[in-house]
Amino acid sequence: MKKYCFCMTGNQLWFDAAIKIKELGIAEPVIWLGDDRHFCNAKSVFGNAVIPMADLVHYQENIENIEYSSEHIDFFLSQNYLRAKDRCTKMMDRLDLYSTYGRLDREIVFNKLAIFYLKKLEKAKPEALIVAEMPHSHAQYLLYEICDFLGLAIFKFNTWMPVPLLFMQDVRTGQRVELDQEINSKYNRDIEDDIHNYIHAIIKRMKDDQAYELSYMKAQRQSLLFSNKVKNFFKGGVIEALKEFWFQFRKNIKYNYYKINPYKLGAFGRYKIKRLRRKSLKKELVNNQRSVDLNRQYAYFALHFEPERTTNPDGGAFHDQYLAILQLRKLMPNNIDIFVKEHPSQFYMADKGSRGRSPLFYEAIHNVQGVHLIDMDIDSIDLIKNSVLVSTITGSVALEAAVMGRKSVIFGDTWFNNCPNVFTWSEDLSFNNIMKQPTKDSDDILTFLLNEKKLYSVIGCQNISAQLRYPRATRKDFLSIELEGVTNLMKKAFLEI
Repeated sequence: MKKYCFCMTGNQLWFDAAIKIKELGIAEPVIWLGDDRHFCNAKSVFGNAVIPMADLVHYQENIENIEYSSEHIDFFLSQNYLRAKDRCTKMMDRLDLYSTYGRLDREIVFNKLAIFYLKKLEKAKPEALIVAEMPHSHAQYLLYEICDFLGLAIFKFNTWMPVPLLFMQDVRTGQRVELDQEINSKYNRDIEDDIHNYIHAIIKRMKDDQAYELSYMKAQRQSLLFSNKVKNFFKGGVIEALKEFWFQFRKNIKYNYYKINPYKLGAFGRYKIKRLRRKSLKKELVNNQRSVDLNRQYAYFALHFEPERTTNPDGGAFHDQYLAILQLRKLMPNNIDIFVKEHPSQFYMADKGSRGRSPLFYEAIHNVQGVHLIDMDIDSIDLIKNSVLVSTITGSVALEAAVMGRKSVIFGDTWFNNCPNVFTWSEDLSFNNIMKQPTKDSDDILTFLLNEKKLYSVIGCQNISAQLRYPRATRKDFLSIELEGVTNLMKKAFLEI
């Protein structure tokens, strides 16, 4: 039986799949990092392999008696270490509630987790790492880089954005695991209809000049209305505020150092920091926005909401979006401007968004020749239609542009890699070569997506939020089909190891 590390989400699917793979005598997890809602059940099945995620992410002081003795110490002088440190330090922005989680604290947390993993991996000796989604907490991503350093096989699941489909991918080669089964005919028809409708909806918006807003972004925007703020506060916000107050109160009266609030800020101080951080971000955006002419030649760069997996780690070296803008400037001829648009969720999800973007970012953009930060309210459809090129890290705007007959450049790894009209950035990519390529129409895009579904995809949801988007995902037959599909993909992956 093979041994592997497993990083999973809160979806019951991953727990059930791990059990089934073990019952089939194929593989057993020797290191388990996942949503702690499964901790007790997983512990009862897989024993000491199961590590509490809360300790790894939030309470590293609970990890004691590591007794590290130089196991795999070369990791600390490797490129994996430097890359992991850069990306994990940025991932810790999600935890920095009050702008007080400093670099020195982040660095020592990172190094302590590193020796913990190096010791545990030397003892467990796994052959592979399987991740239900690309790791985007610092605790899981560090494990991923160490496994890569040790030369373990690494496979990840990825998800389609518009439909409940999953595929499995060799992280090093990018190769997707091919299927030897067909999707259940009933759900196959539904999903193909959804893919058709997704493409046709983009075309209709383009033809009708319809302003477009994703449903989740509309919900975020409406939550900012005063009436909804009041409603949400009494619905759940007051409970969260009381929980935060009680938690911080207990931390403040303890002697132990608490890295998230090391200066023992009170409730009003914490609130003031959050409010000023949100206010400063919005002020700098407004101050640095420029009026632009959509009739001139330009490339459209759509920023991602941060912090989020779609940039870090899916963007790879371009988890820093400023670096992507610099590379896009190098790619584009000097006479073609670049229009950069902020993602609305950066302000719709204000507490989180202000942790993921420095107010200084907007001014820095204008120091790059021909790059302009534009009004966030300009409709993306108009920006795509009038552009010579669209670019993003991994965003669906690149696929939407492709459907509209515009070419796009992505800087990261996404579910529609190699789609017609979509080019992945590389050092040898040139603007002239992009423009020389024939433009494919929406039928070509549809054919590509349906073929990707047939060759590589199974029914399934990566996480609980995906389940909530698809009401059918809670049906008993759906759950049975997704477990069978995911198990078969894992079986094939283990056969390749």
